Amino acid sequence: MSAAIQLDKVSKSFGQKKVLQDVSLSIEKGKAYALLGRSGTGKSVTLKLICGLIKVDSGAVNVDGKDITKLESGELSETRKHMGFLFQSAALFDSISVGENVAFPLRRHTKKTDAEVRDQAGKILERVGLGKEYDSMPADLSGGMRKRAGLARALAMEPAILLIDEPSAGLDPITAQEIDQLLIDIKTKQQTTLVVVTHNIPSAKRIADRLAVLHDGRLLAEGTAEELEQSEHEMVRTFMTSQQGG
Repeated sequence: MSAAIQLDKVSKSFGQKKVLQDVSLSIEKGKAYALLGRSGTGKSVTLKLICGLIKVDSGAVNVDGKDITKLESGELSETRKHMGFLFQSAALFDSISVGENVAFPLRRHTKKTDAEVRDQAGKILERVGLGKEYDSMPADLSGGMRKRAGLARALAMEPAILLIDEPSAGLDPITAQEIDQLLIDIKTKQQTTLVVVTHNIPSAKRIADRLAVLHDGRLLAEGTAEELEQSEHEMVRTFMTSQQGG
């Protein structure tokens, strides 16, 4: 299997704070990869580096064989069209309907007609269980429904790579499992590469083929859930058996 994403000795600091130090990892196409670790260990920063929202201090970030740290803005924008990003807060536009949130990237990046855009946005909402909510406003949705709507928008451009920040945050256990199942279905049916940041260990075990634990800005351990549960690092073993992972 070829890699969809590779980080090679990536480092990133903000002022005097070293967030990532010489982190290297490889994520296979069509697989799900979970980034674990305590708060402030660089998990969300890693997602933003992968999609080029922030720049590395050193190292390389390869997406489908291209080092995005060396791309011009136009090339980077083109690469981003093949990525979807689900923010922790869902980050919906509150001034437009749920359906128009999903339609937004289609209107911006394609030449589809209004009818085609509305039809595609409607079908995506159906897939995430929001088929009747096209004209609803984000403020009228529950937390779980907002997360689904954010996922629908992230899927609008049929991305090959989906980056997800804390899919279970703020959700009850049943709704969190429903979101997990949606992500598993997307990976399985569309061969989408998933990179998931989460504190929820049971969720990570359900979704991910491989998991990595970041600690003090470094990659402490990487492997399957079973391998990490047997890790030589006591902290990794403790982390993997916790309910939320700190």
